[in-house]
Amino acid sequence: MPDQPVQTIDVMALLRAVWRRKWLLIVPIVVAGGAGFGVAQTLAPVYEARSTIVVKVQERFSEGLAQIIGRSPAEEQLSRVQEKLKSRAFLVELVRSLDLAEDPGIKAWAEETYAEDPAIPVQDLAEGAAVEGLRRRISVHRSSTDGFQVVIRDTDPDRATLLAQHITNAFVSASNREQLEEIRAVYDFSIEQLVIYRQKLDDAELRLKDYRESQAVGYSMANPVNSTNVGRVDILISQATVERDRAGERVNEKRNDLMGLAGNSYNRLSVLESDLLTSYSEQLVELEREVASVLVLSAQEGPEITTLYVSEAEKKDQYRQEARRLAAAAVPGAAPDILEAFAQYRIAQVEEQMISERASVLGRFMRDYTRGRASAAGSQLEITRLEQEVESTRALYEAFLQQTAAGQITEALEAARAGGRFEIIEPPVRPTSPVAPDKLMILVMSVFGGAVVGLAAILVSEQGDTSFKNIDEIEAAVGVPVLATIPSSDVLRGISAREKKAAKKVRKKGAGPSNGDSELLRHMVRETAVSFEFRRMARRIARGVGRDIPKSILVTSANRGEGKSTAAASLAITLAKHYGHRTVLVDCDLRKPRAHRLMAVASKPGLSDALERGNLLGTDIKPTKLPNLFVLPCGTRRDQPTWLLESMPGSRVMAELLASFDTVILDTAPNLPVPDAMILGGEVDGVVIVLRAGVTPREVVTRGVQLQRDEKENVLGVVVNNLERVLPYYYDYRYYGYTSDSSELEEEEE
Repeated sequence: MPDQPVQTIDVMALLRAVWRRKWLLIVPIVVAGGAGFGVAQTLAPVYEARSTIVVKVQERFSEGLAQIIGRSPAEEQLSRVQEKLKSRAFLVELVRSLDLAEDPGIKAWAEETYAEDPAIPVQDLAEGAAVEGLRRRISVHRSSTDGFQVVIRDTDPDRATLLAQHITNAFVSASNREQLEEIRAVYDFSIEQLVIYRQKLDDAELRLKDYRESQAVGYSMANPVNSTNVGRVDILISQATVERDRAGERVNEKRNDLMGLAGNSYNRLSVLESDLLTSYSEQLVELEREVASVLVLSAQEGPEITTLYVSEAEKKDQYRQEARRLAAAAVPGAAPDILEAFAQYRIAQVEEQMISERASVLGRFMRDYTRGRASAAGSQLEITRLEQEVESTRALYEAFLQQTAAGQITEALEAARAGGRFEIIEPPVRPTSPVAPDKLMILVMSVFGGAVVGLAAILVSEQGDTSFKNIDEIEAAVGVPVLATIPSSDVLRGISAREKKAAKKVRKKGAGPSNGDSELLRHMVRETAVSFEFRRMARRIARGVGRDIPKSILVTSANRGEGKSTAAASLAITLAKHYGHRTVLVDCDLRKPRAHRLMAVASKPGLSDALERGNLLGTDIKPTKLPNLFVLPCGTRRDQPTWLLESMPGSRVMAELLASFDTVILDTAPNLPVPDAMILGGEVDGVVIVLRAGVTPREVVTRGVQLQRDEKENVLGVVVNNLERVLPYYYDYRYYGYTSDSSELEEEEE
């Protein structure tokens, strides 16, 4: 596969485009820069006051408890400081202490808002506005591992300093106060709970000790079933039987719930087991045995049964947590409702076992009573129950220390850490210079934005511009050589401007100057950039036809405003001055004649009068200050100029001109709007077409050249005006340091 050509950016073409349309770049830059400068001047200066504080948290707990609680990372401390400083409660207290809601501007806004909607009192509106304004001006930044900077921004440096000082002091004071209160509450709560559970543990241990002592002196506990409670035992057995049946139904119900939720995971869940789960199950069954014994000996609302129920509840909770953990490990990503359903199903199974065990124990008691034998195992069962009570109470005591108390302490300490213990190490200092706005940056960004807009406008304009940009492009498109590239000059621009003013005066007051001493003539006879280029043009014309200058040359353009009349007059002056040709400039543009003004001669009588009468008179041709140069002006205006010009080819007037002069230069109207140039072009030796580079669309130029060549293949070439604006320094003689006169011809036609 052949290598694809690499697309490159033509930097010079881009620079030329920028040069051509430099005002599209300069104007947006100037406007945007001015706007940016104006905006920067209107923005109020913003001052920044800073104070630095460090956090000093002293742990008041043991290392083990500190490990349970954990320590906040630096980022979390920063976040908490920011939240506290910007909390509404803190800001409201600060606004009230500093009377910020009484600011005249805030007060006026609140009163205006209240007038529109009286739903909220003026004071509340002002306070809310002050709080929000203060929140926007406060920021917190980390300055070190344990340090923070509180930054306050305000348009008044004194107010910024005052706010920074008050905010820092209020924050440190409130934080330290909260820390002390929270730590004190933590210790008070911990001591209170420890006393309560220590007493419960002591009571349980005392009961166990007393029972063992009673057994040691030979006291033997009989079967708990006797004549006074046998009826209750019978009822308890019946209740246990009913509860066992219901427990079985619950097992089926929970199994169905689990199957409905778990789906394919049920088989995996149904076989889950662990040593810890089995241990919890055995402990619950053992507790239920104690429950059966206590129910026989005491009422269901007694303290002993209550303690056992608490132990069972605690053990069931541990069983439930272990069941959920097993299910989560067996089925990763299982939904919480599936984990809970599995735990409920296993709890239902354990409860069925417990009730069955209770019924079994009660039945054994009843059988022993029936047989008249004392229950030898009763004393051991009671000892076991009391030991279990002690262990349960101790477990609750330790669990509180490790879970409940630790959780409460963690929460309180975390709340205290929101404040921490702070110390101000750098109080705020009055700022001497504003930190915003950055006027230079605003100006730079504005200029940059204007440059972007200008470049975009240039690119868009270039995309829509179909005019010619260089000589090679022109010659390739029109198929004829470029004879001259005419530079402009300040002198020619001045001549064009004064000519326009003279034309207006002529229309108002009558005939203008007619001495034949025109500014264009005086300029062209000197050594100037324009005269040099027209001398080159004459040489190219002669070289192109292979002999001397053609006898008759027609100068036209495709459109108006191309500079053809000035080019025709300049060519005539060049041939008369530098080649010694007896030359006549004939103004065939009977609609918008200019030759008489360019050469400073009378406009009539002239060509139209000669064509009317059929011959030339001596008064028709006007001499100039240059001996070999003459002008045949347009003459008296006629209503049908094309009809008159149609009679010129082959006429006596044309014959007399060719006989009397070495060279005849015909200045005609543009060939696209009217056919005058094509009518005369077929009767002359050569045609020169003038165009403005960077202005005239290429399709207009190519059409004009093609029309002229269709009439006769005698187009000598084209003259390019305005090329310097397309190609900077092209024929700019100042660039070469040779002459003071500057570039290209720029001529405005009416």
